[in-house]
Amino acid sequence: MQTASQRLLLKWAGLHYLAYIAMQTMALFAETRRGPTLPDLLLDRIPVDRSFDWVNSQFWLPALLLSLLLLAIYRRALCITYLKIGAAVSVVRGIFIVLTSLGPPAGVAEHTSEAMLSLSLADFSPSFLMRQWFPVDAFWGGSGLSAVYLTQDLFFSGHTATTFLLVLITRKERRFFVPFLVFHVITVTFLFVTHEHYSIDVFGAYFVVYALYHFFKERRWIQDEHYPA
Repeated sequence: MQTASQRLLLKWAGLHYLAYIAMQTMALFAETRRGPTLPDLLLDRIPVDRSFDWVNSQFWLPALLLSLLLLAIYRRALCITYLKIGAAVSVVRGIFIVLTSLGPPAGVAEHTSEAMLSLSLADFSPSFLMRQWFPVDAFWGGSGLSAVYLTQDLFFSGHTATTFLLVLITRKERRFFVPFLVFHVITVTFLFVTHEHYSIDVFGAYFVVYALYHFFKERRWIQDEHYPA
């Protein structure tokens, strides 16, 4: 029989994924409005290397899911905290993406497929949306990868936001904090090397996540201690 905390965990895992679906849908809508590629003071000085694209599906995503699994097993309250704030982060991110469509950084723009350059709402078939919402082949780099469809810039960086949130909520838990911090640093390095995001996408993620964390904390919507069984 499931305990109260297990049911709460499953509830927020479901809501978290629904928020992710909402964000992905808003990002797809932004794809129909092509934006210009902008200069970037930092990226212009960092040579782009797209040979590391495999890191996203074969390292980053499995590492994120493993991190959440470990939290769910050993620090369930922190996992629920992550799922709550992460859901809000996804919704806010989707809104930001829709408000202003920006083209991808120069190092990424040249890899944009011709199909995406002419994407319209008429292309949003059920199968197209399902591949975006449930990219089941993401772990082995198949055609369901979100990166195949999302070619516009996504403000703010989801990679930065999710890994920074892990660091933020475990700052008092050394056994989690240190590996999560290393994971976060590797993530940000990957983003800059591959030019996956503008530098403002990366830096902006810190402000949004930190603000949402304190917004939830001040209203006592999250807690750092264990939930009752």
